[in-house]
Amino acid sequence: MNHGSTSRRQAERRTPPNAVPTVSVYDFALRCAIRACLEQTGQQRPEPKKDWTDRHSVHLGVSDMLSNITEKFSDDSRTDRLTREIVRGLMRRLDDIRKGRDTSKPEYQDTRFLSVVTQIKGELQGYRFRPSGTVNDLVILFTKTSEVTLKRSSAMPAAVYEELNRYTSRFVELVILTLQEDAPSSATPELMEKLRGFLGPTKSARNNSDRRLSARPSIPSLVPSYGSIEYLEVFPMVKTVQKLFQVTDVEHSRKLRELHSICTESALLIDMKKYITNVHTGQSFPGKRDDFPDKQVFDNWQMREVKQLTEMMKSMMLLNPTLAISANSETDVGSSNLLSSFRNNIYSGSEVSLMKNEMSQGAYTYIPSDPRAYFRLLMNMAIDYNINVTPDKEKAKTSVLSHQEDELLRECWKTWRLSEAFRAVLYLEAINTRYVHNEVEFEDVKDAARSLDKVIKESGINNWANKDRENLIRAFDELNQTLLHKLTEALSEYWQISPEWVGDLVSSLDRIYDNPAYIQGHRGPLLALDTLTEVVEGAAVVRWRSIGKIEDDNYEDGGITGLIGLAEMLIKEFVSLTKRRFKTPISGVLSVPSVVMGRQMPFFALQMENWAYLPEAKNAPIEVIFKLYHKVLGLKRLYDQYGPQQKKSLFKVESWFLQHVKRWLETTNESTPGWVESAVKHDKFTTVNETVPHSSSVVDLFTMFHEAVDFVQKLQWPNELQRCRFLTALSKVIGHALDKYTAILEEMIIEDIYPTLGHEENSSATVAFFSKARLQLTGNHHSRKNDGVPPDFTPQLCVKINDIEAARSKLDKLYQIIDVDDISYYMRENDIPAADIPEQTGFMYSIKIVRAENLQPLDNNGLSDPYAIMEINGKQIARTRTVYETLNPRWDQVFDIWLNEKTVDVVAIVYDEDMIGADEECGGVWFKLSPEYYDDYQQHDIVLNLLPQGRLVLRVSMEGEKNDIQFWFSKAFRTLRRVENDSASLIVDRMSRFMRACLSRKTLDKLLQRDRSFFRFSRSVKSIDPTLQDCEDAIAPLLDYLERNLKILNDNLSEGNMRHVILKIWKEILLSLEGVLLPPLSEHPSEMKPLDDYEFHCVYKWLELLKVLFNGGEDEDGVQLETLENAQYYSLLAINVAYNLETEELIGIYNTALNNQMELKLQGGAKADRSKSVYHSRHTAKQQKADKKAASIDMPSSETVLRILRMRSGKRVRDFLRSEFDKRNKPSTSSGPAANITATKDEALQPTTLVPPIIPDRMITPSDEKMMPLP
Repeated sequence: MNHGSTSRRQAERRTPPNAVPTVSVYDFALRCAIRACLEQTGQQRPEPKKDWTDRHSVHLGVSDMLSNITEKFSDDSRTDRLTREIVRGLMRRLDDIRKGRDTSKPEYQDTRFLSVVTQIKGELQGYRFRPSGTVNDLVILFTKTSEVTLKRSSAMPAAVYEELNRYTSRFVELVILTLQEDAPSSATPELMEKLRGFLGPTKSARNNSDRRLSARPSIPSLVPSYGSIEYLEVFPMVKTVQKLFQVTDVEHSRKLRELHSICTESALLIDMKKYITNVHTGQSFPGKRDDFPDKQVFDNWQMREVKQLTEMMKSMMLLNPTLAISANSETDVGSSNLLSSFRNNIYSGSEVSLMKNEMSQGAYTYIPSDPRAYFRLLMNMAIDYNINVTPDKEKAKTSVLSHQEDELLRECWKTWRLSEAFRAVLYLEAINTRYVHNEVEFEDVKDAARSLDKVIKESGINNWANKDRENLIRAFDELNQTLLHKLTEALSEYWQISPEWVGDLVSSLDRIYDNPAYIQGHRGPLLALDTLTEVVEGAAVVRWRSIGKIEDDNYEDGGITGLIGLAEMLIKEFVSLTKRRFKTPISGVLSVPSVVMGRQMPFFALQMENWAYLPEAKNAPIEVIFKLYHKVLGLKRLYDQYGPQQKKSLFKVESWFLQHVKRWLETTNESTPGWVESAVKHDKFTTVNETVPHSSSVVDLFTMFHEAVDFVQKLQWPNELQRCRFLTALSKVIGHALDKYTAILEEMIIEDIYPTLGHEENSSATVAFFSKARLQLTGNHHSRKNDGVPPDFTPQLCVKINDIEAARSKLDKLYQIIDVDDISYYMRENDIPAADIPEQTGFMYSIKIVRAENLQPLDNNGLSDPYAIMEINGKQIARTRTVYETLNPRWDQVFDIWLNEKTVDVVAIVYDEDMIGADEECGGVWFKLSPEYYDDYQQHDIVLNLLPQGRLVLRVSMEGEKNDIQFWFSKAFRTLRRVENDSASLIVDRMSRFMRACLSRKTLDKLLQRDRSFFRFSRSVKSIDPTLQDCEDAIAPLLDYLERNLKILNDNLSEGNMRHVILKIWKEILLSLEGVLLPPLSEHPSEMKPLDDYEFHCVYKWLELLKVLFNGGEDEDGVQLETLENAQYYSLLAINVAYNLETEELIGIYNTALNNQMELKLQGGAKADRSKSVYHSRHTAKQQKADKKAASIDMPSSETVLRILRMRSGKRVRDFLRSEFDKRNKPSTSSGPAANITATKDEALQPTTLVPPIIPDRMITPSDEKMMPLP
């Protein structure tokens, strides 16, 4: 049994039980092939011979040619519409022929042809401006006009139609030429191809046809004539029919002979007439009113069918008028011939009787009784043949059907007057059926669906017949079931299917569900997708079992390695599902990633829950723990974004990993001291590069800080409050690290400035006693050796100071990165305060006695040997070391005090140490220690005004901390700023002794050559007026020292630190010069004598020389003059006004200055705004700008006047000094210590500046606080 019979049986099995036999389909398919052959031979037939023996062939050729063109031109697209360009161009050419200007063709000189041209030109006159109709109408008009003209002049039909053929060809040539030259936009390939059909075949086409025919083995030497049986046998479509139905050559040739006389033009014309009659009368075929959804659709179909067939019939009868006469006779002959031939055919008796029954009922020649059933069987046979019989190399690449099979189906569909909708739906059904049995690919289904979509778009489903709509819905139902089945198979292994495959299935389903006709008959078609959810859920469980083995196979380390591998695989798979395989839900309903996550994530969460409580998990390596954490966090993000809409709280990240974050914080805190020590140890304290003034230690330290902060930030902890707590705890670690770092640098800075200070502090009491005794007995000779030129500063010292500033700057950037303000605000708004906090009963204070200023001179040398003590309730709690020969001692000693009382009054007293007799009191002051002032646990620099004179600077803090990120940053900022200020002060302190030694009365005596007598301590006075050069030479060591060290400082300190230090040095120089002019402030007359004019002028020359040095000399590239000439500078100049005045005048100036000060105080200066607590401020780079007031040179200050009066003698002066100091020591507003002890906080703590506004002692910060003095 061959493949052909197999395909035929498959087609019959797919045909309903009441379907027609295959033999009938073969018969009518062959008739359509014969018709196509006759139609094509009519177009390819060469010009007839002169003997006119074959009239029928001439008529048939012209008729078929115009019939085909008419049918094609009748398409709704109307690509052959007349335009103005076509009409005008054709009229011009016709006019040239009519007037004899164009005689290129013999016909152009024929009077009959010219007569037709004249008539056509007249008809075209009315279309010049508003053309209507088509090129087809124009050709038919010319043909009709030519036929009438030729029949008038000739009675021979053969001659008429030969001339008509030639005339029509010439006219079509003119039309083609007009289109090409005058209307190229209208010369579409389709239109040009149709017009060339009137011209007959080209020579090459005839030669090719002859060669093909001559190549047949059966007739190697003869070329079959057009329209003959032999020609029909070799016609491709006829051979396709034979091939599909597997008919032998003998049987096929016999059948062709039987049908040759039946399948004529007359039979086709009669079929058209019958068809039109049936359309008008509403017969079951081709269709009646009930077959359409409404009357409008039926009327439109009826009108379209009648119009198309009428135009075809007109063309046929126009070209062959004898058709109207001979149609009935030919039909009778054909019928009788067909019936008589049944006696010798190959068919069975039942098949013959069926065909006789069709003919007896007046059936069509070309159209079977049930065209739909015939076409269905024919299509199935064509598809099966191509699938089962046709070799793969001969199959069409883009379609199931070959080109020949498709042409046959098109010819039958067109001849049998079937709708495009029927053909497209039938093809989709057939392909879908074979796709179910895996006989075709899904691409074939898509191709069939696209063809159907095209038909739906072009014709509109609302214009379809009812049966076509029913067939469409049935086809969609079958296709929907097929696609759902395929999709179910795919989703059962969702993790490995191709996304393109899923996309094709989903798009095909969407095409069905978007069809209006399908929606009308299926309420809620997407409900069918609900069953797929269960499929995906089951597949997700199966998949989990396979990937869950990873965790089971890695349990050596408590399962954490397995969990990491499991999480990695899940992330990879979920990303593939969401980003590649299922980017969008299927038909907008079924989200595969959501269903899969909804099933698998609870299993994973259970695994994590079990692991979190294992003993091994608590001690697992931190690095591995957080690797797992980031994998879990990635899964959580995917679940939150793509998981089910009704999500469960599966990922308890806080409970799983909170303890490990705390472990990391504890480990980091323990490692911090090592970080700091390592950074300092490996630092050579050289600048990183030419543009960066700090060293590597601060870079290394903050690199570690940033790494720690990045670690917390990258956690992206889901609980915001806990994240804020992590950063707060980390800020504490950073604060402690910076405290240690600044403490180490501060110690190194002190060691660089005072290398032996630590040794002296640790010396025994016995050694200290003997050193002090030797100092006083030898007349301070020990101290004088320290007045030599001190060692120069080193670049390493400057770099260390720069490191402090860089740390403060980097801390400010870190503050911004962490968003400290936002974190603090969030915690204050959301954090739950701890309940039942026990009241604090003990308080630890840290008090650093920093320094004193402007103390009373109690020794004969005009200085003192001060030390400080603190007492509470008469009991001494602290004592500093003694600093010899100074009125501005610096101790920098820290004392820790534990108090059980909440508020305590403390008295601080500065004494002058004496070897013989009791130590004298330089001054004292009361202040309070209370949480009311220090409960922010920050360091506070407080300045206490001593009585009778001087100031004491303390640094007080209460031990404790706050769980607030701003607290730790603020504390770190204060610490860095304090060390930065103290370092600058230490530099000046180291330089001050040498500056005071150079800028002294001893240097003046040398300059003026005045020697002091050893016995009378008197000076021999010489009147020498030194030059400016002499004055410069006198302080040359100081100038050289300053020039050398200022260069070192300027080259190595940062710009901010250099500005800070240089202003402090300038202030110290002004104070030193003031000390040459005036004795210290005291209530006792001084032994210091006023300077004479020579000495006075030398001091001011030194002032100008030093101002020039600081200003930068001739280049003036140093400190600006506005900065140098500050209030303190003008106060020094003001001494000149009152220096030589009489005592009474000085007393008057003093009273005036005192009254001015009182008025200023009564007017009220702006108190410091404490509404913004230091606790809530960083103050990293802010500098309070001092008011620049030009001091009045004509009016020295009251203290300056008192210091001038000390150099005067007489009872009046002694009484006045004693009286004024009594007023200072016992102010009228005071009522004893209790008055000041009970002062309010705002009165007790007030910001103050320690220096004149232009040259501040340090950067003004809110940490400066002042304690009101107590008598």
